[in-house]
Amino acid sequence: MSDFSNITVTENDDGQLSLSVAGKPISEKYGVTFEPGIVDELKALASGQSLKLFDQFIFSHTDLNFEHSYRYVTSMIREEDENYRVATSFVYRITAESQEPFEHVITRQGQPMSPQDIHEFIQAHMLKSLNDYTDLAYAY
Repeated sequence: MSDFSNITVTENDDGQLSLSVAGKPISEKYGVTFEPGIVDELKALASGQSLKLFDQFIFSHTDLNFEHSYRYVTSMIREEDENYRVATSFVYRITAESQEPFEHVITRQGQPMSPQDIHEFIQAHMLKSLNDYTDLAYAY
């Protein structure tokens, strides 16, 4: 086990690493372990930069020529005081044929969305997709 800043790194029997930030376990909470190189990647982050740890698919839909997908993205952010924090964001990704995907974090007036906010957002977008873009007379 080793520490740097407010991160505790534990090497597992399989060579993977478990991480805790400020005493809160990340690996156990999310059921993930990391390659050893993550320590160097985290140490190399400049203040204010983030490193995506993983993302979780929520849902997607396709309309016209675009795929719209929504995910929870969990990242480690290096703060100005050289400590780290974990942040989970609700991320929207749009993909068009033969173009790089474009993504951005969806917030509620600049603040992270609550689980209830996300639920309402998803419901509204699913209804819009069904009502505005889907002709159920031709669905099979």
